Amino acid sequence: MRGLAASAVLLALSASALSTAACDNGEAPDRGPAEVDPTTITVLTPGDEAVLGPAWDEEPKFLVFLPFAQLDENGDPVGRLARRWEHSEDYRTWTYHLRTDVRWHDGVPVTAHDVKFTIDLLNHPAAEYYPPGAVTAIVVNDSTVALSYEEVPSTEPSLDLWWTVFYPKHLLSELDPAAFKQWEFWKQPVGNGPYRYVRHVPQTMMELEANSDYYAGVPRIGRVVLKFGVPGNSANIAELLSGNVDAVPYVNRFDLLALDDDSRFRNYYQINQILVRAIFWNQGHPILGNATVRRGGHPDRRWALLEPTATARRACRGVVVRRSRGSTAPGRSGLARRGWGWGT
Repeated sequence: MRGLAASAVLLALSASALSTAACDNGEAPDRGPAEVDPTTITVLTPGDEAVLGPAWDEEPKFLVFLPFAQLDENGDPVGRLARRWEHSEDYRTWTYHLRTDVRWHDGVPVTAHDVKFTIDLLNHPAAEYYPPGAVTAIVVNDSTVALSYEEVPSTEPSLDLWWTVFYPKHLLSELDPAAFKQWEFWKQPVGNGPYRYVRHVPQTMMELEANSDYYAGVPRIGRVVLKFGVPGNSANIAELLSGNVDAVPYVNRFDLLALDDDSRFRNYYQINQILVRAIFWNQGHPILGNATVRRGGHPDRRWALLEPTATARRACRGVVVRRSRGSTAPGRSGLARRGWGWGT
């Protein structure tokens, strides 16, 4: 079954979870005159030949580089580069115990020194990844590294657990960190993930092949082609319908109407676990300047005018945060007293 959420496909590929790009009945879908190669999947993705690097920082990087862990379908972290981890009581220090059977694609073992090198690199101002001094990496031994945070990152697993990937110190330590995002390395990277770089055509595509030395076994799909495109472009659906690509990301919902009656395709939806939205109050406003109103008329400062319904991790599990006991709508009485009607 060919689908639309390329990011979901890429994450599944990086977890070696897909067997073929065929339909549910085991037969390849009709792609028109072109013959389907069941060992190859072509994914339209934003970017260019540096798509696997930090300048883009998109899901394709997980095909070539490993994070400590990846999130499963329930939003729970599952070890990849790290086999286990623990945190201090105050959550400011996270210690990761690395697998000892992971190698870079040139055969060199991956160690805690690569992790520290990467964290130090991401701390460089040119990386624009961490605020200055936000996190420090400490090598405990070759297979153990601790990340210490200036401030508590979260009581949930840190973003560094499942989004940050790590780079080979032995190949990059002599390069200029000020030019970090422009290194030629990103166009021909040497990673440690399930797929390795083969070739690219500038501004057009990049080809990857299954890593025969991958610690979790050889991926079932032998070849991945990343075809570069513009996210949200309506022409991407034509690429899908013509069989030029097998998956398309960031599709305009109106464009999905063209596929409603086509049984060859399935839509996948992904929760964006990184996107953060906030309401910034204009405290000079005669109503919003009142702190009681901003807190929803509730005496507890933890209340907000709008109450969150779920974290991304809970949403993956289908769990919705219930309203506090005894409240039918946060701040209803306080807002009503100030002339604000609930739900208006």
